[in-house]
Amino acid sequence: MRGGPAVLLAVGGVVTVGVLPVFLVAGLAVQLRSELGLSISLLGLAGSVFFAVSALVARALAAVTGRVGPTVALRVAAVGSAGCLVLLAVAPSPTWLLAALCLAGVPNALSQPASNEMLMARVPVGRRAFAFAVKQSAIPASTLLAGLAVPTIALTIGWRWVFVLAASLGLLVAFTVPALPWQRPPSRGRQAGASAGVLLVALAVVTGMGSAAANAMGTFVTISAVEIGYGEAAAGLVLALGSAVGLTSRLVAGVVADRARPDLLRMVAGMLGLGSVGFGLLALGHPLTFLIGLMLGFGAGWAWPGVFNYAVAARFPDRVATATSVTQTGVYVGAAAGPLLFGLVVDHLGTSVAWLAACAVMVLATVTLSVVRARSR
Repeated sequence: MRGGPAVLLAVGGVVTVGVLPVFLVAGLAVQLRSELGLSISLLGLAGSVFFAVSALVARALAAVTGRVGPTVALRVAAVGSAGCLVLLAVAPSPTWLLAALCLAGVPNALSQPASNEMLMARVPVGRRAFAFAVKQSAIPASTLLAGLAVPTIALTIGWRWVFVLAASLGLLVAFTVPALPWQRPPSRGRQAGASAGVLLVALAVVTGMGSAAANAMGTFVTISAVEIGYGEAAAGLVLALGSAVGLTSRLVAGVVADRARPDLLRMVAGMLGLGSVGFGLLALGHPLTFLIGLMLGFGAGWAWPGVFNYAVAARFPDRVATATSVTQTGVYVGAAAGPLLFGLVVDHLGTSVAWLAACAVMVLATVTLSVVRARSR
């Protein structure tokens, strides 16, 4: 079957392993603080350096994908991520941990354009939104695994074994990537038009804002949960529950996009707006409203990437890797800045103010996307 489950599982597996390093560090933040002395600010920096490196190399690795093809690129990405997870498993200090996360940003960036090319080549048109949703479910899947790893592994046999098992998963998924005959696409001139470039940059700004707020949530949710009264194991389960909701929402959004054929950018704007409500509830600092806010934050505010990436790929079908690398760079910049700035706000103004700031950023992303969509029609 040309776009069968094997393709989706392989692509989703590689992308999941690609982001596991940063979200495992976030999910294991309490244990890392205890053993390695990882502070709140350093936790924010840890998330930032991972995505900053991904942002720096995203465009170049999109070109690499064009040369070697998605099959080779995905396999190299999976093995590279596995190696970085081993480095995290043996980390003796925060400095080592930050260096390993820097390295992990490279295979993560490689996996994104390669997976987009693979899906556009192997999945029929009527199933592509769902396929992209499966691929973009990598982040909630990784945070789900991170949340479950706390009570089941980190608090039983130790946090280092979490990274070891994740590395084993990376090696496994490398062997599941299907072969795809590939011919290097012809080089393009400048005739593509300035308007397309402006549109992609504008969309990258939107993804930057959306990912800044969402990744701050993924990075700091366990520590925030502990601060308002959840135990360590319960905080991990709260993260796992939010991630499960986010994963399900991404898949449902993909199905809706395939069947209803809505205006995809309008759909994304609505999800961002609903997510901002969730961030506002997180700022209240009550266990119940925190849980509800987390469901909205993960279920809407972080459920849009699959639909969004498919919208970009469908608009630029002859340069999928290049176009999506531009918007993905926005994602990485936001993901790098979000946790760092969130951590600084927490240190100086408190957690509630940080959640309100994230809410404001999400609202701004909603408004900006609505304007971009209206002007690009």
